[in-house]
Amino acid sequence: MFGNIKKFIYELQQSNEYVKRRWLVILTSISMMIVIGLWSVYISVVVKNLGKQPEDRPGFSETFKNGMGIMARELGIETNKWMSAVQSTIGHTNSITIQGASSNFILNNPEEIAPGKLPQ
Repeated sequence: MFGNIKKFIYELQQSNEYVKRRWLVILTSISMMIVIGLWSVYISVVVKNLGKQPEDRPGFSETFKNGMGIMARELGIETNKWMSAVQSTIGHTNSITIQGASSNFILNNPEEIAPGKLPQ
């Protein structure tokens, strides 16, 4: 088993960046689900219900599924808010107004410059 894992890691090291990033996302997601699942089991074992428990209370998998649905819905709402903010920022245009100078600069008695040829 460790030989297969070692071979997989070696092949992953030799692959291109796209494959590496894809496996990073996949393995990170799996690790996150495992940690959340273990944490949920730990919380359900440690925390005791103080009230009377109904007979048909939902199990771990149903509770986990409902929690993931709520998290997905909240993530969708936040993503929509973020996307609308980004779209309003992208859609914003700048305008520039150029005005002529308000003062009239006239030099009194300028010194005359004699015309000359440029060096070649």
